[in-house]
Amino acid sequence: MIYVDSHVHTRHSSDGKDPICDIVAEAQRKGLHYLATTDHLDYDLKFGHNRSPIPWKHIDVDAYRAEWAQNAAKLAEQRADLEFRFGIEAGFSPEKQVQEKYAELFARVPFDVVINSVHFVNGWDVYFPNAFFFKTRRRMYGDYLDLVLQSLDAPYEYDVVAHIGYVTRNAPYKKKTLEYSDFPDKFDAILHGIIERGKALEVNTHTTLFPTEEILRKYYEYGGRKLSFGSDSHHAELCKDYEKTCVMLKEIGFTHFSVFSAHKEELIEI
Repeated sequence: MIYVDSHVHTRHSSDGKDPICDIVAEAQRKGLHYLATTDHLDYDLKFGHNRSPIPWKHIDVDAYRAEWAQNAAKLAEQRADLEFRFGIEAGFSPEKQVQEKYAELFARVPFDVVINSVHFVNGWDVYFPNAFFFKTRRRMYGDYLDLVLQSLDAPYEYDVVAHIGYVTRNAPYKKKTLEYSDFPDKFDAILHGIIERGKALEVNTHTTLFPTEEILRKYYEYGGRKLSFGSDSHHAELCKDYEKTCVMLKEIGFTHFSVFSAHKEELIEI
């Protein structure tokens, strides 16, 4: 089995814990073929009208890039087999000034892979309970999916659409799950939109499986084949639930993961 992990956070993220060297060492210990660090870039909060109930540490991209480059150089000296790539997770916002800031940075900094994520709905990070105050399940989940759909047309280069279903992670509702039958039209628009734009749908195993197996089956049914695996690790812990996830994906019919170098896709057999 070939191991890849395309969604990993380091201490440069607001919620990351470990230095890049520890993550690289763990990748080598586990025999990964491909590793991309993808720290949080929260321009949706920094330059937009979103809010957080806690203080937020914003990434120093140049410091992150410098530490990544040091570790990449060491791997090159070792002639290591690990394909080590430089990535970022960009939090989407429909606000023009936020999108312009992303476009400016991506023109300056040569990322290998950009992950397109939605974390904020109606101005608040859905990780926190206050995002759900006085809002029904249908409104929150519907608004979240609307933003995911809008994010597909982000006016900057990205490669992966991340963790669809993230809104359910800490949702307070009696029925937390987000099912296809709740919003079939919205899901169809998102899945077809990903396919039409040639992007990769992320399979995220950080907590539960995002998106659900049901949605992955729909994606395959519609012709979607591009998948990116991400543990979304915030510690030096990689490839969470990788083996059982691969078994499930192969049962659906998927045969490869997509990984990216300078935004160019490489297919890795599942």
